[in-house]
Amino acid sequence: MINLYQYKEDLKKAIFKRLEKIDPFKHPTDWAWITYALSHDGRSNNPIFKYSFEALEKWALSSNAGNQERHLAPLCIYINLTKKGESFAEAKKKALSIFNEVLEKEISKFSPLNDPEQVFCLSLISKYIPQNKREKLTKIILKRIKGRLLRSILYKASLLEIGNNKIDWPVLNGNESPEDLITLLWFYERYREKHEEELADVWKSFENIKPVLNLNIPDEDEDLINISNRSLSLLYEAVSLETHGYDPNMIFDVYPIHPRIRNISEKYFKNGNYVIAVDQATKVLNELLQEKTGIKNKTEADLVQATMKEISHPRRLKIKFNDFLDEPSGKNEQSGLALIAEGIFKAFRNPKGHKPEDHPIVQLDAYEALDQLIAISYIMKRIEKAEN
Repeated sequence: MINLYQYKEDLKKAIFKRLEKIDPFKHPTDWAWITYALSHDGRSNNPIFKYSFEALEKWALSSNAGNQERHLAPLCIYINLTKKGESFAEAKKKALSIFNEVLEKEISKFSPLNDPEQVFCLSLISKYIPQNKREKLTKIILKRIKGRLLRSILYKASLLEIGNNKIDWPVLNGNESPEDLITLLWFYERYREKHEEELADVWKSFENIKPVLNLNIPDEDEDLINISNRSLSLLYEAVSLETHGYDPNMIFDVYPIHPRIRNISEKYFKNGNYVIAVDQATKVLNELLQEKTGIKNKTEADLVQATMKEISHPRRLKIKFNDFLDEPSGKNEQSGLALIAEGIFKAFRNPKGHKPEDHPIVQLDAYEALDQLIAISYIMKRIEKAEN
């Protein structure tokens, strides 16, 4: 399983390296895609994005920008990332001028409207396009939506950005090229609220090609597959969307998890083996119960039932969580904590012990694993404090 938080850092380093090698005035589209990627880390307190954006803005406002049809994509990315003002208005004027010109021409194989990359970038500013021209653009896209998977996906993404949700959802077929698969992964992440069913399968497929991807400057290394700046940027967006929120490894480090659980589960958790991490923690809980009670011939849920559930006979309890078992509140706490301990074995441990790791019932992401480890940690701390 990929540690996506670490992988995001690897992608970011690759983006930085590529940024050093690109001249925004010679390759504005590549520069724009890199700037687009960096924007997913936020635009404030982000000096690298600021540097990249300012260079893109300098190009967009230069006399060179807009004098070629292929400048449509970087101009649109700049417009999408900037705030309204004089710079925004000037760039928008240039982009819409290109669009209006190509819209009136016959669409040849070299037309920006026959290039799904250009069209997707245009769709990012579709709200500034008059309705009648958006409708004309939609018809053009629908005529060209078939073909290579990457091409089809970018056109379908364009339709979604424009507001046309009537698309056939792209699916895995097992024969995708790396760039096709990256684009499909990005598409599923960006529009996941519309369709989530296949996302896990796409990530699994990506995991198979990840080792052979060359994230750094494209070269002739025959052992690795080069990917474009666009694909690197889309991949960074996909990983950013999947890892939004705090790094679970950081939470694992700072949360006061029971030391025995930390020791047994840390290497598995930080390697992304969440199922094993939780499974090992439940074994530590079982071991603690046996040590605390001296009962060695029972395990897990049976051990819980034998040691902490007979609240009607407090003297029989091997684990007493409080001294108020003659009161309803004390009985409720005893019963509740016993149920939590029993539930940990039944819900966390038993499925993992009887089903393979790839079975849906035992699949865990990092945050679910943290939730379970913290629950186990809590009940262990209560057991250690309990009267024996």
